[in-house]
Amino acid sequence: MLLRKGVNIGASDEATTSHTSNSGSELEGFARAVLDELAKDALPPLPNYYQLYFDKMLDDKPYEFRKATNDMIEGESDAEDEKRMHMERQLQEGFGIFKEILQNVATLFKNVSAMTLIGKRRMQEAKGINNPSAVQNLALALNNDLEKLTSVLNSQAIVIKNLYSKSAKIIQDVKGETIYDSQYGVFNKRYLMEQVRAEIAQIGKFNHHSSLLLAKLSSKIKERIQNEKQSGLINRTISKLFLKTSRRSDVVAHFGDGCFGILLKHTDEQNASRAALRVAEMTSGSHFFIADHEIKLEICIGIAALEVLQEAETALVRALDAMNKADSEGKVFEVAPSAQGEQASG
Repeated sequence: MLLRKGVNIGASDEATTSHTSNSGSELEGFARAVLDELAKDALPPLPNYYQLYFDKMLDDKPYEFRKATNDMIEGESDAEDEKRMHMERQLQEGFGIFKEILQNVATLFKNVSAMTLIGKRRMQEAKGINNPSAVQNLALALNNDLEKLTSVLNSQAIVIKNLYSKSAKIIQDVKGETIYDSQYGVFNKRYLMEQVRAEIAQIGKFNHHSSLLLAKLSSKIKERIQNEKQSGLINRTISKLFLKTSRRSDVVAHFGDGCFGILLKHTDEQNASRAALRVAEMTSGSHFFIADHEIKLEICIGIAALEVLQEAETALVRALDAMNKADSEGKVFEVAPSAQGEQASG
C-alpha cells in the first residue's frame, strides 16, 4: 500500500501527487526557516534545538499546514508505538506462561516428594509383616499409589508441554519482530527491508533520491579463509567499518551469510558510488594473518537506486546482481541499471 503513494496513475493520482509535492515544498521552506531562526539566535543546528524551534514555529503556521505536518509525524510515531505495544503484550503473555510452567513444575516436585514419603512409609509397614496375604495387600496399595501418581504426572506433563508450546510460539513471534543482529551489532534483514519500503514511499511523496548498497567479502579473499571463526571475525570487522563510515541517517544491516546492506537516504547514485569507494578504501586498510599469511581485505559492492515504481524486493535483487557482477569482474563496485538503463562501475 505504501508503494502506491505518489504513483502517477490517472487524473486523481496526478492531483494527489501535485498536492503532495506542494506540501513537500512548503515543508522544505518551513524547515529552512527553522534553520534561519536558529542562526539568527546564534544557536547550533543540533537536533534538540531544532525540534524546540520546529515545534514553536509550527504553532504559528495555518491549521492545514499544522495538521498535514503533524499527521506525517504521528503516522511514524503511531506505527512504532503499535509495534512496541504488540511486542510488550506478547512478552507479558510469555512471562505469564513461564510462571505457570514453574508452578506446575513445583506441583510436580511436590507430588514426587509425596510419593517418596509414601514409599518409605510402606517400606516401614512391610518390615513387620510376615503374613503373605498382608504383604500382597501392601503391594496392591503401593501399586494403587503409583497408578494415582502416574495419572497425575501424565496430566501435569501434558499441561507443561502445552504451556511450553505456547511460550515457544511467543518467543518465535517476538524473534520475528526483532530489528537487531546480535552477532554483528547492526540491524537485521527484516528491519532493512522495512526501511527500504518506507524510504520508497517517502521518495514517492517528496521526489528525492536514495540508494541501497550491498557489500560482501570478495570471493578471492573468501577462498583463503579456513573456518567459520575466521570468517566471523572478518565480517565483524567489516560491520564495524561500515558503522564507522555511515551517517546517522544511514541504516546499516546484516543481510545474511556475510552480506551487509546500507540504506543511503537522500543519496543519488553518484554520491552512493563515492560512499562505496570510501568504504572499500577503509576496508582495504584492514589486514589479517591466517596460517602465517597476511590477508588484505577486499569487498565487492552493488548499488541500486530506489525507484518509486519498484518493490523493495526488486531493488534488493538489482543490488545483489550488481554486487555479484562486481565480484566476478574484480571491481570495487557496480551500479545496477536504472529503469532508463543507465549504468556505472568502478
